[in-house]
Amino acid sequence: MTAPAKLRSIWALLFLSYSALLMGGSLYPFHLWDPLRAVDFSFLLAAWPITVTRTDLITNVLIYVPFGLFAARLFFRRHFSLADWLLICLIGALFSGAMETLQSIIRDRVASNFDVASNVLGVAIGAAIAPWLASHSRSMAWLAATRQHWFRSGWITNAGLILIMLWAISQFSLQAPSLVAGGLQSGFKPFWAGQSLQNLDAVVTLIFALEIASIGLFGALLMRPGKCTPVAVTVFAVAAMLFKITAAALLVKLAILPRLVSWEVLLGMGGGILLAITPVAWRGQPPAAPLVAGALAALGFAKLLRGLPFITASGLTPDLASQPEVLLNITGFGYVIAEVWPYLALGCTLALIEQDEPLK
Repeated sequence: MTAPAKLRSIWALLFLSYSALLMGGSLYPFHLWDPLRAVDFSFLLAAWPITVTRTDLITNVLIYVPFGLFAARLFFRRHFSLADWLLICLIGALFSGAMETLQSIIRDRVASNFDVASNVLGVAIGAAIAPWLASHSRSMAWLAATRQHWFRSGWITNAGLILIMLWAISQFSLQAPSLVAGGLQSGFKPFWAGQSLQNLDAVVTLIFALEIASIGLFGALLMRPGKCTPVAVTVFAVAAMLFKITAAALLVKLAILPRLVSWEVLLGMGGGILLAITPVAWRGQPPAAPLVAGALAALGFAKLLRGLPFITASGLTPDLASQPEVLLNITGFGYVIAEVWPYLALGCTLALIEQDEPLK
């Protein structure tokens, strides 16, 4: 098989696999299918919903970006014109419209023309990105060189960098240590509110501190010894904090954003930065891997104090056993990643320890 044919096969596999994933999510739950219901197309001409949540909008757009990207790379590898872009958008509209139409025969699912429109927006963004990626090989080469310059070599480091990107998605969760943890249900408690310090939640504060410390130490562990400085770790931790704020800004109105700054956030994130910087400043080199593993294990344990993930019906964490549909939203997906991330990062850290052992 020639290189172009092999590459085309890869894009075809990605497109078909992701399309199947979208179909599974769109037609879930399968046991609620009602074959006696008539397929209803009236939603296409119905008025748009009066209220639309930001989480629904973000979810509907983001999940169709890969669809547009994969379709554009599969069908139009050499030339990509405006007509080609519009054709990809049409393919996305037909696919999304078919999924929404089939939802009309699933109990507890509601077909929506707004969902189709936001899905097509995601397809349009993905298709617009495709030619940019194809024509900016220098940019991709620069990214590869930057990765090689700052971070250790090897597939374990690559896996760690992917985990850091997954951590970013976890910030759309509605549970601690997301900035909007619990706020959408119980109301925000900013640090200037009366008796907010007296009502400090020590466990949540600890989770915020350990998360910032863990992401900072984990990122520092992946860096090359000569590049890992207190300044670099500080930049890494501050960047993580800024992304937490950005994710929160996408979930709530800007007027509410200042109210997310609680004592738990201030003390936890401030303490987390100190915990991340101190070992690097003390050693003058990347933190010891056992220390990073300990921070990640402590984060996992602290989160368990809020309840067992996925099965605790306490109101503090979603009960996926009885409400699996929460996974169909970006906040539910973020929650799953947030719960498993410490253990995945811990596994990556232990793999680095095992890899470095023969070198001692």
